[in-house]
Amino acid sequence: MKADENKSEGKMELFHFSTSVAAGTNRQIIATTRGHEILMDVRKEWGGDDAGPTPPECLIIALGGCIINICRIMAMQKQIEVKDLRLSIAGDVDPSRAFGLDTYTRAGFSQLSVQVEFSSELSESEKEDFYQELLERCPLCDTINNPTPLQIRFS
Repeated sequence: MKADENKSEGKMELFHFSTSVAAGTNRQIIATTRGHEILMDVRKEWGGDDAGPTPPECLIIALGGCIINICRIMAMQKQIEVKDLRLSIAGDVDPSRAFGLDTYTRAGFSQLSVQVEFSSELSESEKEDFYQELLERCPLCDTINNPTPLQIRFS
């Protein structure tokens, strides 16, 4: 079903996402999805070539892209003119666990901070409502905010 069909049911056809990821030269990682290729790498001080963003950087890049897309969809649906839409995301990762060191800190981001900026005619309370709805509608916000079952198999 298409995006505009069965709105009253609140359901759409599921999108299936998949990617293949392979080890490249040195510490590079090549991900491919739908014919698009993304090169990831690590910093030179970690033995990489610094030829692309790290996997955690790709995660926050994807989060930013998802938030921008959902903001655009919401603005279009609500007929709100949104100008100069941009955001910045920051977060810290303690690499100790990734490098096999004993630590009590988690392996992932300790937190993520997202600053969304845009110009519109929305009041402060309307912006808060927009923010709350964004959190409910953004697939990556939901994935990061809530436990998502993860299965890893070695073959």
